[in-house]
Amino acid sequence: MNPDSIANAIAAVAASLGTVVGFASRHRRWRNEIRENLSLIEEINNNTLLKEHTPAVAWLTGKIAVDVARLSGQPLGTPKKPIPWSNVVFSSTVSIGFGYWTYALSRDGFVWYALFPGVVTGLMLISVLGSFMNREIPPGSEGEIPDGAHPVRTGDASEEISRSIALQALGEGERYADDGQVGVAYRFITHMKAEEFDDALRLVDANWLLCRIQAWLWNNRENFGNDPDRLTSLAEEMLQFRGDHRLWVEFSSSEVSAFLEAWEHLDPETLGGASRRRRVARDYDLVVLAPVGESGGYYVNSATIVPGALTFLMRRHEGRWVLASHLMTAPPTPGFPPAWWVVGDPSVEALEE
Repeated sequence: MNPDSIANAIAAVAASLGTVVGFASRHRRWRNEIRENLSLIEEINNNTLLKEHTPAVAWLTGKIAVDVARLSGQPLGTPKKPIPWSNVVFSSTVSIGFGYWTYALSRDGFVWYALFPGVVTGLMLISVLGSFMNREIPPGSEGEIPDGAHPVRTGDASEEISRSIALQALGEGERYADDGQVGVAYRFITHMKAEEFDDALRLVDANWLLCRIQAWLWNNRENFGNDPDRLTSLAEEMLQFRGDHRLWVEFSSSEVSAFLEAWEHLDPETLGGASRRRRVARDYDLVVLAPVGESGGYYVNSATIVPGALTFLMRRHEGRWVLASHLMTAPPTPGFPPAWWVVGDPSVEALEE
């Protein structure tokens, strides 16, 4: 028996065993890391600074989700563009043809004009290699986040897999549900943008709607007069009868137009909700929605100006969350005009001393 054949066979078996052992060792390492990280999450949850001021739990939970996905054989990785096989075939064919031409010209000795087909051969080879390189689809631009903020996403597709699980780990899942504080605020925006006024009103506090009616009547007092008693009676009638009132169509059209104008450049699909809960009273929470574009979200460690952020005051009323104010951190106060607690309100500025 040939000694070389025996050596090659032994080397092949050893390589296969090494691969199997390494694969098993990697799986064992992942399992140990998952157990350790689960224990570490419990410790972080007991650390107020890390839990409330950093997304440490989200990061760690995301890593656990990714490791479990790898153990279960789920495909992960940055999405890639498909290989342009037509370009590969064409470039390879041209490269072989010009390569053989270069060889035929130079097989009896180098000649300078062999450089021309040689250059074409080299360019075609570079084209073939380029078809297999840099195919990763770049993540969304991080230039959309404000100064002082840090992107949450890493650019890896595995991060996207773990985001929903991370929200649950942070205890924020209920707030982002359709009937949660963030979910209701987001639905209010989408209904207004879609000109679905009646659907939007199902998500608001009666006090907010009363103040919107009063503001509309006050701004059109040249038609309805300045008598406070008459305006109060008219506002109560509109609040009670709504769609059956003779002025409701005119009022609703005016409201939709006002919100569409104010939110003209707002795309609900690009909004993200601030993860930290902001309680301002027993049954009142503050919700901040900010445009994140395609950045996947960001976090801040200090006071940061967030361009385009929307602040909503939400109220828990009769077991559900409703919109209490779309402007400030306090509910509006009824009156003629109603107080929205906004500095520079034209209706307030025009009042006599």
